[in-house]
This record gives sequence, C-alpha cells and structure tokens, in this order.
Amino acid sequence: MKGSKDAKWTVVAECNSVADASIIEGALKNADIPATIINSALQSALPMTFTWAPVQIVVPDAFVEQAREIIPEDYRV
Repeated sequence: MKGSKDAKWTVVAECNSVADASIIEGALKNADIPATIINSALQSALPMTFTWAPVQIVVPDAFVEQAREIIPEDYRV
C-alpha cells in the first residue's frame, strides 16, 4: 500500500462495486485522507456485476475515525 512501510492500514468501508468504492475513495482523498481500494481484481474481471468478494477501502490507522465520519453508514466497516 501507499505510504510508509511501517504505517498500518485499516479497512473502513466495503462496497459491492468498484464504482461505489471509487466514489468513496475520492471523497476521502478530497478530505486529505490517504485511501486505497483493495480486493478489486475480481470486480475488474466482471465490472457490471455484484460478487461475493467485497471491494474494500483502507486508510492509515491515524485517519480511521475521520474517514468513518465521511463514509456513508451503509458502507462503513
């Protein structure tokens, strides 16, 4: 993941599509919160479908609480 090798990242959101995850990632980055989408490989193979594997968004631990204030409740972890 991006950032320091020592930084611990935490999952703060799960989505059923890469599109939803991208919107949330963008909102976090607009708030100056480092964010990265993970688990999107399966979604990229079948982009218009929902799968059993959620797409997750992670942020550094120092930003978890701030991120959760921005993320819609339905997507929060």
